Amino acid sequence: MISFYFDEMMSRPVARALEQHGLLVVMAIDVGMVDKDDDSEHLPFATEQGLVMVTLDFPFAGRTMQRDDHTGLVCWTGVQNDFGAQIRTLLNFAETHTPEMAWGQVFWLK
Repeated sequence: MISFYFDEMMSRPVARALEQHGLLVVMAIDVGMVDKDDDSEHLPFATEQGLVMVTLDFPFAGRTMQRDDHTGLVCWTGVQNDFGAQIRTLLNFAETHTPEMAWGQVFWLK
């Protein structure tokens, strides 16, 4: 089952809603990963923990497309504060993807 790692850009209400549906969501702020580098700290942390990283950071997601050494990255491209859409989309993603399917991939979702 897919589990998520939310960087500092992602919202706690979205994480809580996903958790209410039985998903594991680790937030950067809760594990001492605030103000860390995306490429050399956030992505490796998510990979070590077996989590698909979720971000709003388009440039970071673009750079990550050149890599395949991670557990997957979801970049939210929709309206930033549309929490309902984020929840529905991430729930659907978790229901339709396995960790193996996400490995080394970048997904642009909205």
